Amino acid sequence: MKNLAKLIVVSLFASLTAFAFACGISNTGNGSAYLASASPTPANTAANTAANSNANAAKPPAGGKKIPKDFVLGKDSLDAVHGEVPFDHDTHAFAKYSPDGKSVLGCVECHHTDQPKSALKPPLVTSERDVVLTMETWQASNQKVSSCRDCHFQDGNVPDGKEMPVLGGKDLNNEYSYHVNCNTCHDAAFKARPELKGKKGFATSKDCLICHVKN
Repeated sequence: MKNLAKLIVVSLFASLTAFAFACGISNTGNGSAYLASASPTPANTAANTAANSNANAAKPPAGGKKIPKDFVLGKDSLDAVHGEVPFDHDTHAFAKYSPDGKSVLGCVECHHTDQPKSALKPPLVTSERDVVLTMETWQASNQKVSSCRDCHFQDGNVPDGKEMPVLGGKDLNNEYSYHVNCNTCHDAAFKARPELKGKKGFATSKDCLICHVKN
């Protein structure tokens, strides 16, 4: 009888222990889930990550302006033989296109009015800008860059109230001015580096149809 009583007590104790253990496991699981949900949010949250990405994003150049990569000169050429001239603005602005091939051309090599009067050298006389035109000064300014045609007009097409620039009795019309500016530089480059003659697209003052699209 005593043995039976002991057996009942041991069985009851074992059952209670097993129940308590099972409850402990269940509570531990729920507790872990609760702790996980209640733990502090990591410092690098999704919102912070987005904010950091925005802060570190590459900023556009000042003003966000870009020069046209290419355009066409002489769209309305009056020459019956020599037509339009495609012009690669991008390479002339950023590649080492000085005659000796060692440096980048300054903007004022072509846009010669876009510099202070104190920087002008004869025969240049017209100044339209208080600072020397560069990519940086252009992006920081709202002032328009003058095109060749703003001053160097076609023969017979001088706007009312305007005058054709003249040098030594010679009208500096757009055709003459384009050729002087382009040919002087290209001829100097050929003199310094004769190997350029074989480069696709390169022309001297004697190679008209390399630049011009034949009409």
